Amino acid sequence: MRTSFIAITKLSAVILFILTTAISAEAQEYATDRLFIKEYSKTKCRSQVEGKIKNLKINRVMTLEQEALLNQNVWSKLRLKLPLSPGEKAHLRKLKNKGVYSNKLSSKNIWARNAAKFKELRLKCK
Repeated sequence: MRTSFIAITKLSAVILFILTTAISAEAQEYATDRLFIKEYSKTKCRSQVEGKIKNLKINRVMTLEQEALLNQNVWSKLRLKLPLSPGEKAHLRKLKNKGVYSNKLSSKNIWARNAAKFKELRLKCK
């Protein structure tokens, strides 16, 4: 009886020791873990920002130069009495109603604005 009690006590102590070491090993945190998590979140942020930037680059806006070329094309076709497409007719009506004033930016200004916006987005991940 006494030997079985000692054996059970030893066995329970060994099991308790194994369980506590397993639990503490699972919860142990190293200094490199925090660095890895921080770097991982930066990388994740950078990849999301690059995706946003790629989508912003795909969006095209009409530049001042393109609008000037379109205006010149419409006026030339009108002078030569060539038929205008429906879009050109609508553009001509808009020109006659509002005038030649344009609030469009030149391509150089658009690139500068986008570069500043992209830089700002990238700086958020530092």
